[in-house]
Amino acid sequence: MSSSPSLFERAPVYARYRPLRSGDRRRLRLTLERCPVPAGGLVVEIGCGTGRLLREFRGCRTLGVDPALPMLRQARGLRVVRGVAEALPLKSGSADLAFASLAFHHFPDKALAAAELHRVLRPGGHAAIWTATPEHVQTFPLNAWFPSFRAIDAARFPPPERWMSLLARAGFPRVAAEQFRVRRSPTLAWLAGAVGERYLSTFDHISEAEYRAGLRRLEREAAAAPGRRVDYSMEWSLIWARRY
Repeated sequence: MSSSPSLFERAPVYARYRPLRSGDRRRLRLTLERCPVPAGGLVVEIGCGTGRLLREFRGCRTLGVDPALPMLRQARGLRVVRGVAEALPLKSGSADLAFASLAFHHFPDKALAAAELHRVLRPGGHAAIWTATPEHVQTFPLNAWFPSFRAIDAARFPPPERWMSLLARAGFPRVAAEQFRVRRSPTLAWLAGAVGERYLSTFDHISEAEYRAGLRRLEREAAAAPGRRVDYSMEWSLIWARRY
């Protein structure tokens, strides 16, 4: 386990390595196709971080919820509130869309978080969860430099059926899932710089020795071929459900 501050305490690093990309906009468009929001409706993002996704919503009201104050301080100009997924600071039946993007795996009590999604939605509102798939975990390129990555993230990103069953038990009678792929092609130089700043939360879960050893190997390879591309696919799953 790393002794460094967690990624969520280092909001500038999070923001620097998570710019809004075309793939993110495509994900949001798919979310709204599956989970339409009426004009003026309320969209709530749980685990909103810096608010980069919320800034893309138009014609509706937005609210971001996150437990990390350093993250919320980066969400300038947005309506945000400090809170946790298991006790959302919203009235029951107040939201038209409540979603979590690459955040659900961080929630300590996922069953309670699913119940809270159901509670805050109005009838006809939707819950949505974006998560990485097991296929993504198995093929993620950093596995080559950090041997424990695969096992750590396999536990954090189970098959989508796991989260689907939680939503069903929380009171959503119909839950669906859809796969979504985004191609990425960073250079070795970019990857070494990002890893040097521990740009993923998985680095919070590996030993300092493994991190240092993997970083040294990656930096050596990047020094030898800085422009070499590392091609891979970000394999997402969108899970959504409507409250009746």
